[in-house]
Amino acid sequence: MDLNTFLIRIIVCFILSFLIGFERQYRHRMVGLRTNVLVSIGAFLFVTASYGLVPNDMSRIAAQVVSGIGFLGAGVILRNGSKIKGLNTAATLWCVASIGVLNACGMLIEATVGTLLVLMSNILLRLFSLAIMNKVKKMQKEKCILRISCKNDIEVVVRTSLAKSLEMHDLSLQSLERSEITKQEVKLKAIIITGRPNIVEEIVKNVSAEPGVTSISFEHKKQIETDSQDSDNDDSEE
Repeated sequence: MDLNTFLIRIIVCFILSFLIGFERQYRHRMVGLRTNVLVSIGAFLFVTASYGLVPNDMSRIAAQVVSGIGFLGAGVILRNGSKIKGLNTAATLWCVASIGVLNACGMLIEATVGTLLVLMSNILLRLFSLAIMNKVKKMQKEKCILRISCKNDIEVVVRTSLAKSLEMHDLSLQSLERSEITKQEVKLKAIIITGRPNIVEEIVKNVSAEPGVTSISFEHKKQIETDSQDSDNDDSEE
């Protein structure tokens, strides 16, 4: 490889890795501008070194670059309980190294296209991923336990009022249990499934307005899963 070719390729390599590194630095990720540029330039130089080897076997050094980046990427992946940070950063480093290899091989157009796709993945797909996660969170529902103590002779009225409130707000009743406190007083325990916890407060107001209701309370339980589960959420990861 002559000097002019080398200079053109390494400058293009620097610019492309700079763009990816700038995006990482701008979003305050653990691996920013300098690291991304250094990884790409390092991959470029290793593969370029193969041009001076006899016999010339670029594939062997390129394969070792892939292995080396694997160890580097593993170093930025952190686990905190059930959460994992750094997966997106590690994947970006892997892509940056491949861009360096492409530049060293003279595939400048391919490297440019790869850079654009990496940027799209980290910017546009991140927004798309966040939109999906927000939709999933809206679909998640809570289990609300409602306890009502009332006079025995108005139990039917309270049950009817509760049923009307649930129907009006389109809520599901998972179960309804009855127990006697005294001969004159009963306790109702209703388990309601809702994605809107504030609606339960309205139901409590409606039911507590019934004469003969002595006490009423409610509590929210942990969110239960619906059709979807949390998936790739960019850098929660980071």
